[in-house]
Amino acid sequence: MDWFIVARCDECKKEKTLEVESDRPPYEIGDLIDQCPCGGKFVVEEISEVD
Repeated sequence: MDWFIVARCDECKKEKTLEVESDRPPYEIGDLIDQCPCGGKFVVEEISEVD
């Protein structure tokens, strides 16, 4: 099963999209998943299952 993860930086609002293969959602809304070059953190805002 594939998942689209949309995360946005909590500082500069830059958006990052990931496609992850997993049996269940790999993250939850609000999870911090990565560091942004600006110094902020990417926060998960949307999780969609890909059919």
